[in-house]
Amino acid sequence: MMRILVATHGNMAKGICSSYEMLAGSNDKIDYLTLSQDDTGQFKQKLAQKIEHEPDDLLILCDIKGGSPYNECFAKYLENPQKIRVVSGLNLPMLLEVGLSLIGEPSLDQITDLAEKSGKNGVCVAEDSASSDQDIEF
Repeated sequence: MMRILVATHGNMAKGICSSYEMLAGSNDKIDYLTLSQDDTGQFKQKLAQKIEHEPDDLLILCDIKGGSPYNECFAKYLENPQKIRVVSGLNLPMLLEVGLSLIGEPSLDQITDLAEKSGKNGVCVAEDSASSDQDIEF
């Protein structure tokens, strides 16, 4: 089994999970954790609680590499690299791809690779169709 934890600064995690549900439906294998501006250690405690009794493999998606949520999650990865992976650069295409892939029960390495690829592929610059040979896709 696999679970996904979205960990970000502010309300980004809650918002992106809400967007996921709007597009893909509810998924009880996806949870989120937010770091508030006035946090005094609650994030670290809540993260430990979410991971402490987690029997499943866990993919953690973070907003910024080197930020506090990432650093705390990375520390948990170092404690248990067999069951935890951390990917930064969170975006909605990344979350959609990995969330929907849970149906096929991917391995931890497979879902980590998917997160990286789909996150990168989800970033593009819009081009004027007159100057592009590509079809417009919506």
